[in-house]
Amino acid sequence: MFLAAVQGATEFLPISSSGHLLLVSELLRGELNLKMAVLLHVGSLFAVLLFVRRSIFRVFKDWKFLVNLVISTIPAAFVGIFFEDLVERMFSSLFLLPLLFAINALVLTLASMKNGDRSLEQMNVQHALLIGLFQAIAVFPGISRSGMALSAALLLGYKREEAVKYAFLMAIPILAGASLLKLKGTSIFMDLSFFVSFLSSLLALFVLRKVVLVGKLKVFASYCLAVAFLVFVLGG
Repeated sequence: MFLAAVQGATEFLPISSSGHLLLVSELLRGELNLKMAVLLHVGSLFAVLLFVRRSIFRVFKDWKFLVNLVISTIPAAFVGIFFEDLVERMFSSLFLLPLLFAINALVLTLASMKNGDRSLEQMNVQHALLIGLFQAIAVFPGISRSGMALSAALLLGYKREEAVKYAFLMAIPILAGASLLKLKGTSIFMDLSFFVSFLSSLLALFVLRKVVLVGKLKVFASYCLAVAFLVFVLGG
């Protein structure tokens, strides 16, 4: 249950849910495998579907919007499919976790300085691909998927609210794809972890949207640096 709460609380906050799951499992002397991590992500998937349900209709009203979203999804899907073994190994060691948390903090700091004026309807293929490449880096624990997608959109000059919406929408195909690949035959709705992850994810979605809109994204960067230092000390 505790891992489910951690997963839900950190999935959409730009502080890396996978990094926190790995760290907590190490501290508790538990074992975190990729399938367990994905199971906890299913609750987050249902939470984001509920949260952005209106934006989903916006996507299907504009074919260009839908194409861009597909393009943004491709890099992470490619890494997840063809580098699965490497990603799996990253879930078994804290060795690179401090560096990855520090990289996440740096990107968030740079993005926190931006507040553009572009709307999602103005997005071109190049921007969609670049945002997707940022998200693909987040297959590794310590790098936040929502943080990378959100930061990329902000750095490219999109409005804060638009960047938040796009980052949330990008989560849907990634979480859904991973769930279908790893959870065949598993009855997730009978698992209490699913509901804990769902509720904590929903809360995190509200918190992140509020923090970004008031321009306080740097708070998460400071937090990631603190975690990076903690992991470094523990690892030493």
